[in-house]
Amino acid sequence: MQSWLNRLFGPFEGTREPLMPALFRIAFFVGLGLHFAPSLLQFDESYSPGVVRTEEWSHWLYVALSRLPHGLVRAAAVATTLACATAALGLATRASVIVAGLGCYTFASFNGLPVQTLAIVNAWAILLVWMVCGGGSAALSLDALIGRKNAPAESKLFSSLVLFQVLLAVFFSGIEKLVAGWPATNEMRVVLSYPKGFLVRDWVARAGWLHSEGVGRAFSWLTLFVELGTPPLLLVRKTRLYALVAYQLFFLGIIAMLEVPPLFYCMFAFGALLALDDRQVATITRYTVRSEQ
Repeated sequence: MQSWLNRLFGPFEGTREPLMPALFRIAFFVGLGLHFAPSLLQFDESYSPGVVRTEEWSHWLYVALSRLPHGLVRAAAVATTLACATAALGLATRASVIVAGLGCYTFASFNGLPVQTLAIVNAWAILLVWMVCGGGSAALSLDALIGRKNAPAESKLFSSLVLFQVLLAVFFSGIEKLVAGWPATNEMRVVLSYPKGFLVRDWVARAGWLHSEGVGRAFSWLTLFVELGTPPLLLVRKTRLYALVAYQLFFLGIIAMLEVPPLFYCMFAFGALLALDDRQVATITRYTVRSEQ
């Protein structure tokens, strides 16, 4: 029993190499910044009195922010934008994560129209984990550069919780598709047949061969295979690298064909890299260095 419990909780205990959590930190906050910066920098178009707003998250914030002085809300927008940048750079990382997380949630509640997307649900969960656990700044960060030359090992808790959040979201996305009747309904054919300027990229709208029933059904099956198959395979060391390649190609295909926010790719594609263990990261790093030489 003790051995079984140790294996069960092992991924959340001890330390790991710091490179993958650092790469995820950079990617995540670059994606979060790109997602929120347009509305925060063009502040008056999204948050000034009288603009069209939608209520998405906190009703209290939706009502309360409209009563605050306009200058104070603008200052909060500047602070949120700067916090996303400093979190990506790894400067005062935990404080930056807290300010960025609270700020983004606040402005998504104030007006969800310019920032609302399905992927943002997972962003809130990851930000909350980050605020509580800390992490992601032991390498490739100004904190590590200023504090010490040799970056310490990273706690497994933060990266494992983020990894499981990402993989569970992908896996249950596949479950929802099964419940909705995929692939019998051939939903991918419907998606790929959308007109130019609506969800699909222009080259997809022009490529007639992508709109056929056979191609749509093939993509429907492929989507189910990746979403249901790769999350558990990423947790098994023997199948991890093969699953990671399939997973990454899948998300590259999504951003190549569909007009999804950068946050979607930065969070899900880079989140899966946290599955790599210390030996695998060391092997990849040595191979990369040898190739460069």
